[in-house]
Amino acid sequence: MQPASLSILTPTPLYPAHAGAKTHSLNALRQLSQYYTVDSYCLTKQPEAIDWGPLPQWCRDLRAFAPTKPTRRNLDPPAVDLEFSQPMLDYLQQRWQQAAPKLLQLEGTTMAQYAPFARRLGVQATICTVHQVGFVAQWRRLQREKSWPLRARRLAGLLSLWLYEQRALRHCDLLVTLSETDQQTLARWQPKLNIVTVPSGVDFAEWPLCRQQQAPQQVLFVGNYFHPPNVEGALWLAREVWPLVQAQMPEARLMLAGRSPTPEIQQMASATIAVPGTIDDLRAVYRQSRVVAAPIFWGSGVRIKILEGLAAGLPLVTTALAAEGLPLKPEEHALFAERPADFAAALVRILQNPELGAQLGDAGRQLIADRYDWRAIGLQLQQHYQALL
Repeated sequence: MQPASLSILTPTPLYPAHAGAKTHSLNALRQLSQYYTVDSYCLTKQPEAIDWGPLPQWCRDLRAFAPTKPTRRNLDPPAVDLEFSQPMLDYLQQRWQQAAPKLLQLEGTTMAQYAPFARRLGVQATICTVHQVGFVAQWRRLQREKSWPLRARRLAGLLSLWLYEQRALRHCDLLVTLSETDQQTLARWQPKLNIVTVPSGVDFAEWPLCRQQQAPQQVLFVGNYFHPPNVEGALWLAREVWPLVQAQMPEARLMLAGRSPTPEIQQMASATIAVPGTIDDLRAVYRQSRVVAAPIFWGSGVRIKILEGLAAGLPLVTTALAAEGLPLKPEEHALFAERPADFAAALVRILQNPELGAQLGDAGRQLIADRYDWRAIGLQLQQHYQALL
């Protein structure tokens, strides 16, 4: 029997996957290509310069389109308008009028704007992957703002996102959240929506144990610095926490790894803080580190970097919000701290106690192996998708 067709629309190219959402989407596509005939379409300012990487082996049709300014007048958030592409609509209309896919997968709530278009052209079912609930992220950001002009701006953004997500997500036949927390939030506002939780994960076979006894006393922070919560977390770690660690362990080093460090992040570089920029293979820096730090204070969804750090077998120090949606038990899978002094104390505790680091690292790695391997997650997605057909 011919596999059902699945089209996937993403707001950015999936390769190279230097951000958590990209990593999730790329792994999901790879797994779903085992069950469906996959076409993948993305937005990028330079479609002619795109590098598809491994995608051609998994996809039948691959296209990239430039975003364009929408002609419609609305109150949608700026992020929604930035992910509108008339050339993509024109291409899909021509292609789908001949044979519409059975399933359409939209990556992120801002891409849900394409769901009504798909329904008009005969797509049987539309799925939206909710990487984060936008209005929840904005609410948490608003709570952290101290400037009244910025608070007013965040409030306007919150209301705009809330109105958009309430309206747009109704046009999707299935919402896939990455955490039960996000599922419960959406269900509270939209109890009639079809919402399931399927976690993100890692390809466990590609993540060997990276913890090295001879590794230097290095703390590792990983983040895509296009994402504001990562910038805030990295700066908090470097400015508020790191001097306290240095006071107790002058030989310790901090690495702020990740794509596109902002000028503020780059200014943190010093004799004890490294800012290497984009790193293609994070496994190499995990081998050079003793502990992973993940201080995140706002946002929504699941942090892929935490899953990868745990898969690598490194101990983790994190905030409660960063670990949201993950069943991490304090003192068993990770250490938790919210204040600079407590966070620094947790880092020093692991750096000075290799046995504790090994205990936490082994427990975290086992949790990933048991519950977050992409092969099992891909099967969960396929089962939910088949229910729509």
